[in-house]
Amino acid sequence: IVAFLLLNLPYVVKPGVKIAPVDTLFVAVSGVSVTGLTPVTIEDTFTIFGQAIILIILNIGGIGVMAIGTLLWVILGKHIGLRERQLIMLDSNSNAMNGVVKLILDIVRTILMIEVIGAILLSFYFYKDIGSVKEAIHHGIFASVSATTNGGLDITGESLAPYANDYFVQTIIMLLIMLGAIGFPVLIEVKTYMKNTIPNFRFSLFTKIASATYLFLFLLGTIVVYLFEFSNAFKDVSWHKALFYAMFQSSSTRSAGLSTIDLSQFTEATNFFLGGLMFIGSSPSSVGGGIRTTTFTILVLYLVNFSNGRTTIKAFNREIHPIDI
Repeated sequence: IVAFLLLNLPYVVKPGVKIAPVDTLFVAVSGVSVTGLTPVTIEDTFTIFGQAIILIILNIGGIGVMAIGTLLWVILGKHIGLRERQLIMLDSNSNAMNGVVKLILDIVRTILMIEVIGAILLSFYFYKDIGSVKEAIHHGIFASVSATTNGGLDITGESLAPYANDYFVQTIIMLLIMLGAIGFPVLIEVKTYMKNTIPNFRFSLFTKIASATYLFLFLLGTIVVYLFEFSNAFKDVSWHKALFYAMFQSSSTRSAGLSTIDLSQFTEATNFFLGGLMFIGSSPSSVGGGIRTTTFTILVLYLVNFSNGRTTIKAFNREIHPIDI
């Protein structure tokens, strides 16, 4: 509702452009749920102010209601009670209430830092092609936030098809998509490991399963799309361009909603497979959707073990509790 009201503020829509309330509502819902679908062209419909509001909406949807709510509580100086801390603990995939508020603030800082770094890299690069500092920053910020939050919205009108030959832009966007979708707990643990603040630090089972599954699905998606489309959509392009097409769709289709090629060119087999990747989606406590990578892995491990007559399952030499299954 708030997103819908924000998009109906003055100076949000460009002069002379008329947009139906149902379309504004659709963009608001799409932004909050970081779905990436829109009935209107963002660039042709919304002003810079309007696009800035959309980016705020994408961050609220991507980072999560609990995280944003916690941030507001802290800013307003309100007391965060036991029940709120329990909710935060569940939402952030934490197994203890101690330090959950600090964890949420760390998540928000980490995501914003990733977006800023991505925006700086892309803005510098876009300036080389666009020539205008204002436009380069505009495109850089929007692309970075949309990719990191897996929002899927664009201001080119053609998603990332204009950058189909630009491997630098694709690589940066893919990294931003992955960092947003691999899971906040994974990012925090990697950050802790890099800072070396905890002696004999060990990655959690959650991080190991989420990271391994995400990497496996990314590689599997790349190989399958490349092989399926080698003699179809990719037959008239170089092997390296075909490889980047496959890598980008493997990473993006999982939850980001961006594309460098018209997906109608793909065969039914490829689109059916990509549908499977979309169904699995991203990691828990991330910006993405789907049934989640850990859910997929635990289900597969359970079926394999069950078929072999075992009632318990293990991953990375750790037993997974029946309640998790």
